[in-house]
Amino acid sequence: MFQQIFIPTRILGSKNHREVSVLDCITYQPPRTRIMRWLGEIGPNLPADVQARLRADFYVSKGPLVTGAVNTTVVALVAYYRSGNVIFAALAMADVMLLALRLMLLKRVTAPSDPVFATGLLWACLQGGTIILVVASSDMAMSFFILASGFAAIGGIIGRNFAAPRYAMTQVLVIDLSYKITFSILHPEFLPLILVQSGVFFLMNQAVMRQHRLASIQAITAERESRRQSVTDPLTGLVNRRGLEETFDALSKAGVERTLFYLDLDGFKQVNDRLGHAAGDMLLREVGRRLRDVVEPDGVACRLGGDEFLILTGALDAGAASALGAGMIAAIAKPYDIEPGVLANVGVSLGAVMGGSGQGLGELMMRADRALYVAKASGKGRCILHCDADASMPQAA
Repeated sequence: MFQQIFIPTRILGSKNHREVSVLDCITYQPPRTRIMRWLGEIGPNLPADVQARLRADFYVSKGPLVTGAVNTTVVALVAYYRSGNVIFAALAMADVMLLALRLMLLKRVTAPSDPVFATGLLWACLQGGTIILVVASSDMAMSFFILASGFAAIGGIIGRNFAAPRYAMTQVLVIDLSYKITFSILHPEFLPLILVQSGVFFLMNQAVMRQHRLASIQAITAERESRRQSVTDPLTGLVNRRGLEETFDALSKAGVERTLFYLDLDGFKQVNDRLGHAAGDMLLREVGRRLRDVVEPDGVACRLGGDEFLILTGALDAGAASALGAGMIAAIAKPYDIEPGVLANVGVSLGAVMGGSGQGLGELMMRADRALYVAKASGKGRCILHCDADASMPQAA
């Protein structure tokens, strides 16, 4: 299942730049070709993660796909048994081969989805071809059988593919019109009734798909907002401890080495006591904004609680870590315009640790906290690196 995770859009490696996006965990890419992009459009106005979540149904919902293929294969084999026409046997074999191909394509979750949609249309065409041949054979029993089969296939399409209405409706029309056009040619006296019924059927399917789609979008959006709140600090808008842990775990799975900064504001309590909690909250929000400006898109800023913050980036050497720490110190040291004529000043002390991909967040936090303690004891307003070479001896940057 797709999940939104707070991952920096660009992680700095120790030797080169490496791109890591929020979709690196599981991605469901839209089609690239113009016609498939138009048919498979999920909704251009929806957020990217909502689109990906809806598109995921085409990959994870395999039951209806297998059931539909088995249904069309059985129908073709029954038609072959009754008529002896080898074309039906060939259609049954093509259905089996196409099912194997479609299941294989569903495993390619990071590739463009053009083949997924194209093979879905091909399956509908096989179903439509079987319908045309059966109805044209004038086998009344088989005609009723394949009509029921077609309605079952259409129900499965609407229930599975409603997220891409054009794609789903194209499949529905291929199957539905294959029967109605062939039947109308053989029995033209029913043409007016079939035209009316086709219009009603089209509108009904559109309404059902629209309802399914709206309900799914509302559910996904509500879940998305609930999840966002669960990993976001409500005051600053930065990620909270849980959000940082998820980012850390995602980077660990990607094999990315990390650097962690532990920050503690200097002088915040005095500002809070002198100007009040409202002013303190305003200052914390501005600190969060400044940290975000400094570290993004190469890192993630987290408010741990109170006036403590964490910064997670990719692997940095001592020089790069010191430079980033100096940048954060300079940004936070600028005066804060609390209200007209009232300025506040705070500083920040930092402890930093460079850790390998096998180390946990808790371990890095403890080491960064020890480095922060040294920074506080050394006069504040400093960034201290906790060197891996001697974990018990924090050294000044």
